[in-house]
Amino acid sequence: MKFLVIGAIIVGSIVFSLLPILSASYFQPTLKDSVKFNVYFLPLSFVGNIILSWGFIQGSKIFGNTVMLGGIQIGVYAVLVTILSILVLQQKISMYSVIGLLLIAIGTVFLNK
Repeated sequence: MKFLVIGAIIVGSIVFSLLPILSASYFQPTLKDSVKFNVYFLPLSFVGNIILSWGFIQGSKIFGNTVMLGGIQIGVYAVLVTILSILVLQQKISMYSVIGLLLIAIGTVFLNK
C-alpha cells in the first residue's frame, strides 16, 4: 500500500508537471488562450487532483506525515518540469537550476527522516 500511495503522488505530480509545458507549447499568453487551455485540460487536471488527493489522504493515514509526501510531490514536479522544458521547449538549463534541483532532492531526503 505504501508504494501505491507514493505512486499516486508521483503520477499526480507528473500530470501537473505536464500542464505548464503543454500550455507553453501550444497556447499563446492571452486571456482567450488561457481560457481555452483550462477548458481543454480540465479533465486531466481533475484526474490529477483526484489522484493526488487520494495519495495524500491515504499517505497521511499510513505514514502520518504529509510533509514528506509534499516533499516528494515538489521534488518530482521540479525535476519533471525541468526535464520537459529541456526536451519539449528546447530551453537551456543553467547552473542555478541544477543547484536548485540538488537542494530539492536533499530536502526531500531530509523530510523522509
